[in-house]
Amino acid sequence: MIAILGHAQYGNYVQLSALDLLQYQMQKNRKQMTIPPFRRYGMRRIRASKIMEDNDPRQIWGWQIHPNENYQTSEPLYKLFQRNNLTAMAVVDTKEGKTEIIFWDKLYYRRFAQQLRTIGFVMRNTPRATNILEFRKLDVSVTVDVEIWSDIYILTVQ
Repeated sequence: MIAILGHAQYGNYVQLSALDLLQYQMQKNRKQMTIPPFRRYGMRRIRASKIMEDNDPRQIWGWQIHPNENYQTSEPLYKLFQRNNLTAMAVVDTKEGKTEIIFWDKLYYRRFAQQLRTIGFVMRNTPRATNILEFRKLDVSVTVDVEIWSDIYILTVQ
C-alpha cells in the first residue's frame, strides 16, 4: 500500500516548504500575479478587522492558533497569535513585501534550515543581532532571516 500525502499536514505539522515560500516571494518581488500557497497546506485565512483596516496590505493565515486577548495595537503583529499546541504556525503576508512565518516548535526551524541548505543557501550570523540567522545564496534576490527567541521563531522571507 502506498500512502499519498499532499501538501497538507503530516503528524499535524504544516508541511509548508521553503521552496514554495521562495518561489512565492520571488513572484511578489517581480510584481507578478501571485496566489498565496498557504491554503494548500491547510492554513486558514484570518480576518482581523478589529486590528487591521480594510485596506491594510497584510493578510494573516494560521494553523492551530487563537487570538491573544492581551494584544495591544502598538505591538508587532506576530504577537496577535497564541498557539494551541507546538504544531501551530501563523503567517503575516504583506502584499508586495515580506512574508513572516511564525512558529513555536524548533522542528519547523530545522526543516526550513535543512531545505534551504539543500538548495544552496548558506547560513551565517548577522552583525545586526545575536538572535538572527541569515540564509543567503549568490545570484538569488530573495533573502531569508530567522529571528530566534526563547519562546518563538520568526522566519522572514523578502
